[in-house]
Amino acid sequence: MAKLVEVEKLALALSADERATLAAKLIASLSANKSRHDAESDAAGFKNVKSSMLRKVRYDAQTRFLDVVFRTGETYRYKDVPPDEYHGLMEAQSHGKYMQGYIIDNYDVVRLDD
Repeated sequence: MAKLVEVEKLALALSADERATLAAKLIASLSANKSRHDAESDAAGFKNVKSSMLRKVRYDAQTRFLDVVFRTGETYRYKDVPPDEYHGLMEAQSHGKYMQGYIIDNYDVVRLDD
């Protein structure tokens, strides 16, 4: 991978029109990438899930908090959830069944204010 100094030298060697074209392409690619990411998760870091029981899920590996928004609109935080448990939930064929079998009643939980 090129170093920033090398990229800068290459960019400065371009004409003003070429730099403008390159900048426009970079901005467009960043916007397209952001749109794909936003479709999967919202600004709060939640990922939408297809489930009759759950709406959204987010996980913080540092705190090991698993936050879940249920279809009722209630949000719960499950504490000290290992990363592999989160990955299991996200990869499960049925998110609701995974929650019932592996998360609910197995971790300390608090309800978060809406």
